[in-house]
Amino acid sequence: MTPYELLDLALSLSNRIDTHWTLFISIHLALIGGIIYVDRPLLRNEKIAGVVMYTAFAVLNYIMMKSQAQFLGSVYHQIFEIKDQYCCTNNRVIDHVVYMYELGSTSKAIISITIAHIAMYVLLTISIVYDRTLSKKLVADTTDKPESE
Repeated sequence: MTPYELLDLALSLSNRIDTHWTLFISIHLALIGGIIYVDRPLLRNEKIAGVVMYTAFAVLNYIMMKSQAQFLGSVYHQIFEIKDQYCCTNNRVIDHVVYMYELGSTSKAIISITIAHIAMYVLLTISIVYDRTLSKKLVADTTDKPESE
């Protein structure tokens, strides 16, 4: 592959990873918002279904993101291998990719993907399992009371 094809592939993979991050964040905002907004406690079956469906999403999203990060690392490695060829010398874009490769950007990306997925999995699973309604006293204290005449 030419350096330009490799760079195009790297950009494409980066965009796919960004799309998965966007999906990851959107799903979590929706779930957290739903848990906070709906005051009715989830039934046992709803909690089980929620944890199972969320687990499936989290595992699939993690596998896809990790796979794409590893593939991007392979592209970076390939660019690193051709950096000294005539086509690639004095090319600031190639130099940047080589710099990222030398910094270990692939392993850092995989670590951040793993940490984010584990942290959010724990947070959301605990939120689903321990979902409760607000106490009646707290709800009564926070509602607007009409003024007495």
